[in-house]
Amino acid sequence: MGHNGEDKLRELLEKVPEDILDEVLEYEEESRERRGTKSKKPFPSNEDIVEGIMEVSGGIITRSNIDELYEAVLKRLEEKGFETRFVQETRFWRLVTSLVKKGRIKLRL
Repeated sequence: MGHNGEDKLRELLEKVPEDILDEVLEYEEESRERRGTKSKKPFPSNEDIVEGIMEVSGGIITRSNIDELYEAVLKRLEEKGFETRFVQETRFWRLVTSLVKKGRIKLRL
């Protein structure tokens, strides 16, 4: 939207009575509360998963920690308040592989 469109929107909003705007905002807030969006846990981003991998592995993947790495990272993310049920194992290992290729994680197998 260019300046002309923004000016037009601003002009239209100034014509709306303030009590109507307040009513709309109140309705939207009640609607969000009914849907429970405030209590939902966020889904972890790739950056959140990478941070979890680095925390759990300490930057080194060994024979002793590779088998439990996926579950340990999911547990760590849940402790941080994330919803992890949709974090697929393929996505997780793709991120681990990328970290290894970039040299951020060392392999000691």
